[in-house]
Amino acid sequence: MYIPSKPCKYGIKIIMVCDSSSKYMLDASPYLGKSTKTNGLPLATYFVQELTKSVHGSNRNITMDNWFTSVSLADCLLKDPYKLTIIGTLRKNKTEIPKEMLDITDRYPNTSMFCHDQMKTMVSYMPKRKKIVLLLSTLHEGVEISSIGKPAIIMNYNETKGGVDTFDQMCSNMNSGRKTRRWPMVIFYDMINIACINSYIIYCSNLVKLNKKPLSRYQYMIELSRCLAETWLKERLNIKTLRSNIRQDINDILNISVENETTEYQNKKRKICFYCPSNKRRMTTTYCNQCKEAICGEHRGNNICIACSRV
Repeated sequence: MYIPSKPCKYGIKIIMVCDSSSKYMLDASPYLGKSTKTNGLPLATYFVQELTKSVHGSNRNITMDNWFTSVSLADCLLKDPYKLTIIGTLRKNKTEIPKEMLDITDRYPNTSMFCHDQMKTMVSYMPKRKKIVLLLSTLHEGVEISSIGKPAIIMNYNETKGGVDTFDQMCSNMNSGRKTRRWPMVIFYDMINIACINSYIIYCSNLVKLNKKPLSRYQYMIELSRCLAETWLKERLNIKTLRSNIRQDINDILNISVENETTEYQNKKRKICFYCPSNKRRMTTTYCNQCKEAICGEHRGNNICIACSRV
């Protein structure tokens, strides 16, 4: 997609649902445009119903922007099996909005106008002259104004609207991705970022309950990557033909101190392996540090002279 108002103007748009307090990502789906199979539903309604499946029937509130919010969606989510309330901004071109809510004549800044219809409440708030903000809520019923003159609907919306934006910011701050032109790899890198953030949120929550101090997110991601690669690194150490410099790097990563390491002399003099049968005449330039004898790859494992260690 191309969105000129974004810092990264070109990219793959992913619509997601995040918890407003912990920023935990509940569900996500890539935006496919007209190719999305919505079964006759409007695109915004389809995404809301699909991405909130994990919280259907929980009486939770969904905060959304004006691309998703509509009166028909609000009525739908109040029924079974959804049982969800919404708070969201409204676009001014919606046909359900009364003309009085859009009229700016004879109105002063910091004034509000409310409209009620069964379980739905609509507010028209004027923060400054000639500007109106419209919000729809099925969570609020009465006319509540805060001490600073703003409706309670707007205050609640401002408190809960930043879940997805904060999660996206966390992905961009510490990104495991690499520059590539292959879009499947872009999705894969994004899945890794999402998994790292979600696991870190669970990790912090568990340690806080135990009154322990969690690692920083940077340290946690380094430790997580090391733990995920540790099993494969240990398997590679069992490869007898592994290059010595790679083997040494793996030992450094795993903090394995290796004694009796084999090494190659500077003159690289080829010699018959001391432990192989003479009729095989296996030539090698590698020698054991302990017994100082030439040793081929068959008798060498993890940079240790296997034959020598048996003596």
